[in-house]
Amino acid sequence: MRKSAHRHCQDSVRLAAVSNQAELQSWHDFYLVAGPAAASLVGLLFVGLTLHLRAVLARSEVRGLARVTFSNFSLVLIVALFFVIPQAAGALGEQLIIAAAVSLVITAPAVVAAARSETRTLDLRQLVLRFGLSILGYVGVGVAGGLVMAGRPSGFDWLAAAVVAMLVISLRNSWDLLVSVGASVMPPQPAGGAAAEDESS
Repeated sequence: MRKSAHRHCQDSVRLAAVSNQAELQSWHDFYLVAGPAAASLVGLLFVGLTLHLRAVLARSEVRGLARVTFSNFSLVLIVALFFVIPQAAGALGEQLIIAAAVSLVITAPAVVAAARSETRTLDLRQLVLRFGLSILGYVGVGVAGGLVMAGRPSGFDWLAAAVVAMLVISLRNSWDLLVSVGASVMPPQPAGGAAAEDESS
């Protein structure tokens, strides 16, 4: 009786592992698209910010938002690389947790510096949304890694949702960065300048 129960338990674990491995393979094409997309976007963002590097370095909240955005794109790219490595689902889960933890450690100083900045061009609501949503994305990747390690196929759904969310958040962050940098390098407009132009015309 005990042997039968033990054998049944082993069969269940084996079936769960096979199911989890099949689920991992089914997401392969999704990450073949997400990875190159993240790599292309981070390259474009890098070029855009390099053109106004002095303005980026002059404001801590802009530097912080740039770091968080680069971290988002990098995490998506790294997750995609993990998926194309031939490995067990359990190993993938461990890698996801480590990658999420490293992303949190990298972005934490940027979040603190941006919150304390006295010369920021982004308002507090924007900072909370941009940084907070990115941090939630990292947490989502870590939770997905835990679910994958536990043999739960729902972990892959969590991970896909986190990846899509981070891409969307990063696109919005990129827009905020470009607008903020543009506003900082534009010469100040004199009060009533527009009205004077209208009168002269």
